[in-house]
Amino acid sequence: MSEGIIFSGNGICVADGKGRFALPLEMRKAMKASSGDTKLCLTVHGQLPCAIGFGLSHKQWLEDQVVEMERVAREKGTEFDAEAEREARFADLEDLNFDDGGRFFMPPDIKDMMGITDCIVFVGTSRHIQMWNPEKLLASEGRSPRVRHAVEKFMAERKAGGGK
Repeated sequence: MSEGIIFSGNGICVADGKGRFALPLEMRKAMKASSGDTKLCLTVHGQLPCAIGFGLSHKQWLEDQVVEMERVAREKGTEFDAEAEREARFADLEDLNFDDGGRFFMPPDIKDMMGITDCIVFVGTSRHIQMWNPEKLLASEGRSPRVRHAVEKFMAERKAGGGK
């Protein structure tokens, strides 16, 4: 596994006939480099109405952070609830397989929670990839103007019958 994987760019995907979504090519390459395999770690974002995905190296980084927080608390003589911290980071996380084409099945409960149906917007945000319902992305403040433009264009084409 490679450390320091950075996800960037964006993409829009319509689910295939089996209900699978496909990671954009460059994100797929970075995910393979991060996982050393075809694993996608998926969870819900803590503050935004989207799912997030990352590779196994980031999953290990999350654990390393908790270990470091424990060490600092011990040195300072302060209390630290490592179990609660791990639950917050890992309880909702699921390891998924994806194929060589980047196709994966999103768990039904996460799809439902995030309002994702047959279309998903991928947004690379450094250590992870945000995965959005297009309408929720447009309704969310602070999103990238370029990504918003791409989603608005996609939605308009789709509504006109020319979209995927």
